[in-house]
Amino acid sequence: MIQSYKVLTTLAAYRVVAAADTQAFTAIYPAAVVAPILGITKDTVKDTTNSIPVAGVGERALLLFNDTATTSSFVAADTAGRGKKWTLNTSDTTTALTSTSYVGILVGPSVSSTGTIAEVYICPGLGKGA
Repeated sequence: MIQSYKVLTTLAAYRVVAAADTQAFTAIYPAAVVAPILGITKDTVKDTTNSIPVAGVGERALLLFNDTATTSSFVAADTAGRGKKWTLNTSDTTTALTSTSYVGILVGPSVSSTGTIAEVYICPGLGKGA
């Protein structure tokens, strides 16, 4: 089911968004220290007075990639909400960093170049190094 969230700034389609910690029911791009992942945007917001549709947990959605990734790999996001391959961070940390959270699993074909849009099954989570 597509959810709708408020925005603080223009957000692009096919990007990962997280919950804003400054305003309720609001989506933002993930920051270096992330809030929980909400999902992937389905459309582009033209201004900051509207809401944005977001595909959430248990859904499949298209995601713009900024890195390569193979089919069935975990997918994370950079601070612009673009997809990248996720690997478990080996550092021992108790902080939820962009490098320790993932948005889901790449279920579409492998991504071999930056700028590719591919399908991701949304199942966000956090990993912790040893």
